[in-house]
Amino acid sequence: MKQKRKVKKIPFTMVLILLILVFVVIPFTILKITEDGQYYVEDLSTSEVQASYKHYIFASFKMDTIDSKYVCIKDENGKILRLQSGIVNLKTKDITENTEYTTDTDETGYVNGNYGADAQYLGTSFNGKEVHFKISGVQAWTDINNVELCFYNDSYTLSTYSVYNSSLIHTISTDIVHGGVNSISIGPAPKFLKKDTIYYSYDGHYFYSSFKDLIEDKKINEEPYYNYYQYTPHRTTSYLNNIVYNDFLSEYGINKTAETYPCMDNESVLYNQANVFLTTQKNYSINASMMFALALNESGFGQSQYAIEYNNLFGHAAIDENPDNANLYNSLADCIQQHAYNYLQKGYLNPEDSRYHGSWFGDKASGINVDYASDPYWGEKAASFYYRLDKNSIDKEKNPIRTVQLSKDLKVYAPNKKDVLYSYKKGNIISIHILKDEHGYYKISSEAPVKKNHLEIDSKYKNSYAYIKKSNFK
Repeated sequence: MKQKRKVKKIPFTMVLILLILVFVVIPFTILKITEDGQYYVEDLSTSEVQASYKHYIFASFKMDTIDSKYVCIKDENGKILRLQSGIVNLKTKDITENTEYTTDTDETGYVNGNYGADAQYLGTSFNGKEVHFKISGVQAWTDINNVELCFYNDSYTLSTYSVYNSSLIHTISTDIVHGGVNSISIGPAPKFLKKDTIYYSYDGHYFYSSFKDLIEDKKINEEPYYNYYQYTPHRTTSYLNNIVYNDFLSEYGINKTAETYPCMDNESVLYNQANVFLTTQKNYSINASMMFALALNESGFGQSQYAIEYNNLFGHAAIDENPDNANLYNSLADCIQQHAYNYLQKGYLNPEDSRYHGSWFGDKASGINVDYASDPYWGEKAASFYYRLDKNSIDKEKNPIRTVQLSKDLKVYAPNKKDVLYSYKKGNIISIHILKDEHGYYKISSEAPVKKNHLEIDSKYKNSYAYIKKSNFK
């Protein structure tokens, strides 16, 4: 008969020690080595500290339990890391420095807070290291040290929209603390907006009658507004002429051609230059007035040093950190041709190029503005000039476009309606120039030259067109 093996009992003290190790010492050690700072949960209305922690995540949990719109989390230096709602101040750097970000769709971008200081605060990451914000249509994340979080109050100067003489006015804040603003007339005002009323919007599509309504998403319009002049594709044709261009310049007192820098107030290198733009339009099928509008915006009405001495109308290579890197051209005609072919056709209008986000001026969510400029409202400013040039709506009436945010992926087909030239993803805002409605398809202007049912970027654009299915364009 086998003897039973005796089970050796573990002493009670050993069990107790193990329990203390597992449930006290190890967790305490983990907490200690994972401490990531000193965080204070504070009520901004009273400046009263509700609690303090050495882990951001615990401070965040505590903040979620407090029913106050004024509650926030601060670090040991007093920097606000999280709010219930508020403003992101982007003007925290010199004008030569940009703020880089990553969009919600995982694309990289950049913005300069000196051209647009305020953004809508959307949240803070779980570890307190990144801030989620919205400006010029884009929702993105940036390092919290790039920005300053502010609780909304009436003393701050924020960007707003209003209606004046049937035009939509965007008053852009360039300094929320000291009140710097820049007001521009960007296009025809939508009918649902009223005169003598201030509206808030950080995408220019949906509008709110108060900042509180913005936070609570109580928008005025159910359908988005898209400014025609901001979303017109470059592959449209302008029907304006030299008289229109010179009349526009004369409204600002310009009636002579500038030859030396600095020039007189009544001089500009753009005076009497319409034919150069119109010839380029004929050769490259790129809207002449959109190029002229951009030249006005980038060259300060054709009076900048680069425009006069470098023949550089578009700020080519004049990057924020080194503007003197600007390209030098042989003539204005050379510059305009290079802009049309090398910058637009081969780059910003080329669906196969990384800079392509649509051929319209756009904003930071879609269009040329995404990569062309650090100014979040560069697209609006260029559109503003086009709108004022086309004051009689000649181009607007002759170039029908349609702009939507896609509810599904969209393929753009070759003339044979079989081969796919390029495509857009669901959620993208895109704009098309409609040539014809054809049995379930829209015949549209292609963004790039089409030859033998394929894109050929180096080819002539003339007579290039494409098709999209109407059922997918919504």
